[in-house]
Amino acid sequence: MRRRTLGITAVSAAALGAAAACGDDSDSGSDTGTEFSGELVIWADETRTPVLKEFVKDFETSVGVKVTVEEHVDTLRQDFLTAAEQGQGPDIVVGAHDWAGQYAAAGAVAPITLTADQQAALNETAVKAFTVDGNLYGVAYALENLGLIRNTALAPDAPATFEELVTAGQAAGTDEVLTMEVGVDGNAYSAYPLFSSMGGYLFKDDGSGNLDPTDVGVDSAGGVAAFEKFAELGASGVLKTTFDASNVIPFFVDQKTAFMISGPWALTDVQGAGLEYEVTAIPGFEGQNPASPFLGVQGFYVASGAKNAVFAQEFVTNYVLTEDLQLKLAEAGGRLPALTAAAETYAEGNADAQGFAAAGENAVPMPNIPAMDSVWEPFGRAEADAIDGTTPGADAAATAAQTIRDAVGA
Repeated sequence: MRRRTLGITAVSAAALGAAAACGDDSDSGSDTGTEFSGELVIWADETRTPVLKEFVKDFETSVGVKVTVEEHVDTLRQDFLTAAEQGQGPDIVVGAHDWAGQYAAAGAVAPITLTADQQAALNETAVKAFTVDGNLYGVAYALENLGLIRNTALAPDAPATFEELVTAGQAAGTDEVLTMEVGVDGNAYSAYPLFSSMGGYLFKDDGSGNLDPTDVGVDSAGGVAAFEKFAELGASGVLKTTFDASNVIPFFVDQKTAFMISGPWALTDVQGAGLEYEVTAIPGFEGQNPASPFLGVQGFYVASGAKNAVFAQEFVTNYVLTEDLQLKLAEAGGRLPALTAAAETYAEGNADAQGFAAAGENAVPMPNIPAMDSVWEPFGRAEADAIDGTTPGADAAATAAQTIRDAVGA
């Protein structure tokens, strides 16, 4: 397969050269003696920082601007918002698409313009994920979603329905039918594929990707049916609040279950254990909708207060859209690239990538609106209560929905 790159154009290079000539030329130096005009600062997490530090050397050489990549751990999202409110922080921040609504509402990030060809080169859903009120606020580089990871020695065939999964899990003769993160406080992220299969929704979508925070669907007919299903699965021991981030993967690795609902991050341990496994789509319930996991998209934002806005825009609109960078980031993070050409290259001969891609065919972008922050706790609490049997499913759904409406003013 021919590898394609969307490089810096002659016109943009000239414009950047002019911008550099007008900028602060006090910064200078590199190991090669290149004279730099100004500095571009990027904040990223511990996984992406090493890749970016190596990759930006080409940008420095081509554009003539010093690039500093700073590592931030765990608190990157809030660190950037706090810095932006104080008129400080980086020119670019690397993060998840569901930060977009909060960042845009706070005026912390600037809109980004991509050409029609650039947008067409990206996964369409990835572009929508970074769009808020018609404006694009991030350039995507990676996609992730949950899938079904199956021990093929214990369960040779991929189940077509969730009911088939339960039957196969019981027949496997293991301690548990399935491991999926729930925890004592619930887990809306892990629960969403099953919730969506029963017809539940969080906020109404107008069909174009715009969500209405005043239309909460947690206690819709499909939402109630989903919470009743949680209660049923809890009563039968399929779902348990005792499964959380500390033991879901270990139970699968120790072959105490044939099935695990998790993401690409689980594969390191699975592969390390030498298990025979396959990644496939999470099956929906018989006669219901497909299970639609959340799609998470990672990308690059430009700060509205960027000190070198021209360089920042050039970096995210051209250098981020190179197959080389997206493949390097994919290898580091184990996520499918957002650039279609890079995704095809990465997935070729990669059964895991193909499996998660198939599992994400019906994925929906995690809502990027600020109202989503009001969903996690009440939804999770209601899920846990339904699974534990402390609250009937319908009542749990109604309580969660009202708490969310109160929080968002619906």
